[in-house]
Amino acid sequence: MNGVYALKIIKYFEVAKINYFNSLAYVINALSRSGVVVIRIWIFAQLYRITYAASGAEEIGGLTVAMVVWSLMMTQSFQSSGRPPVSEIIDEEVKSGALAYSINRPYSYILFHLSGYLGRSTSSLFINLLIGSAASLILVGPVKITLFGILFGAILMIFGRLLDFLISFIIGLAAFWIEDTTAIAWIYSKGQMVFGGIILPIALFPDYLQKIAEFLPFSQLFYSAARLIVSFDMELFHKFILIQFFWIAFFAALAYFIFKKGLKYVTINGG
Repeated sequence: MNGVYALKIIKYFEVAKINYFNSLAYVINALSRSGVVVIRIWIFAQLYRITYAASGAEEIGGLTVAMVVWSLMMTQSFQSSGRPPVSEIIDEEVKSGALAYSINRPYSYILFHLSGYLGRSTSSLFINLLIGSAASLILVGPVKITLFGILFGAILMIFGRLLDFLISFIIGLAAFWIEDTTAIAWIYSKGQMVFGGIILPIALFPDYLQKIAEFLPFSQLFYSAARLIVSFDMELFHKFILIQFFWIAFFAALAYFIFKKGLKYVTINGG
């Protein structure tokens, strides 16, 4: 029995590895996304320098200008590395009928796409972080990053990746009932921008709004990991990990339910 499970793990690991190396073949695309991240970092550096200077404060919400810029660099890097969005891939497979063939193959459809997503995003993430870190270092200088911050931040990042996958997977499955899912994907991306720490760290929100934003799934995608890396706080880690577990459990159950519901359409239509 253990051997069977080991073979299954190896199978999905191979899927992730193939997607990892395939994405490396498109280095120009990865570099172009990194270029966009660098431009945004430069804009943020100028914006927050002026903002902090106008307020006369060295720190706001426990973050210095350098910490804000590094945090935004990480959230931007995490987000842009997840291309193409899983929602687009699932949407296309539902509409083209490819899903009907995939579900009859000897693997879990959900785990297959999760493995592919993790493989694709990992290669882009390394490139984004490498170039983004160099740009941040030049623009605002270094920040104190601890080993614990990196370790526990990486844990939050992995679970944030899983949460992002589940939400995107659900959006893609909506193609069973909705002709065009791009509107839902657009709302999801804007939710990330406003409440996900993509353009404004949640630590800088007013207290009442900060408490709300931290409990929304958007903040647990990329922001929580970046926040912990630039300013490690074990209490904050415990808080974020519990919120992540809640949303992962919720969206995993929802994804499973919608997937099973959608399969009935495939069966009815002779898929």
